[in-house]
Amino acid sequence: MKSYKTIIRIMALGLLGAFAATTPAKAFCLFNCEPKPADAKKVFENLIKKRFDKDAVIEKFEITRFWPLDVEGAGHAGYEFYYTASVRFPNGANLECKPEGDAAKPGCSNNTSYYSTTIQNQMIKDKQYIEPGKVIEFKDETRFDEEGGGWKGQDGNKY
Repeated sequence: MKSYKTIIRIMALGLLGAFAATTPAKAFCLFNCEPKPADAKKVFENLIKKRFDKDAVIEKFEITRFWPLDVEGAGHAGYEFYYTASVRFPNGANLECKPEGDAAKPGCSNNTSYYSTTIQNQMIKDKQYIEPGKVIEFKDETRFDEEGGGWKGQDGNKY
């Protein structure tokens, strides 16, 4: 009888081992699974390249504060990072929006004092012109929402 139980245990451990070997490591995260500062930087980088220019270079990225969120009413957890970043735009960005006079071109903003990628209530919705070679400082934030066993960033990707 003991050998029968031992064989079942060995088979169960073998199946568990095979399953573990074919499953991504993040799926087994039990401790310290929250998004990391590197994830926040990746979200920022993805949004910069999408919203401004694919050749932009992040020269500085510093997390100033972060904390977990209890997203009341939504039934899931969140995580929020605040950061400052300096980004160089060697080719500029949104060159079609280069100002010509006082009026902004359709779909463009003349605002050159504030840039954001993720703060929805303060985001400039229209494209912003950035001259080639300019370095822009961002004081921004990004949020991750717990979804399907992972964390969804504001760039739409899972971390």
